[in-house]
Amino acid sequence: MESDEVKQIAKKAMLMGIGLGVITKEKAEAVAKQLLEKGRANEDEVKKFADEILAEAEKKHREVRAFAEKQVKEASTKAEALLKKVEKKYASQLNQAKAKLNAKLKPKAKAKKKAKKKTRKR
Repeated sequence: MESDEVKQIAKKAMLMGIGLGVITKEKAEAVAKQLLEKGRANEDEVKKFADEILAEAEKKHREVRAFAEKQVKEASTKAEALLKKVEKKYASQLNQAKAKLNAKLKPKAKAKKKAKKKTRKR
């Protein structure tokens, strides 16, 4: 429930980071091309500019990914702790319900066995 929601948020954050990287690359290439076409920069400057932008995009991507992974791990830890708490809280009630169910099922199972034995004897 809660952990699924957190996972979805983390997934969206990672995808957003990946998307930003792609957009940044495309924008960097477009800006570099414009600078080159307008004669405001030479090929070496354009390449250096594009490399710097791409390096920054990759850095941001790694940061977003690390953040998302940390959030997922924390959420998972919290969910596991909550599950253990719930299991502990309701363990006795669950065991009582199982015992009642088994008690109700045993007489029916015995009756079926007796019925089978009777039909075999005939």
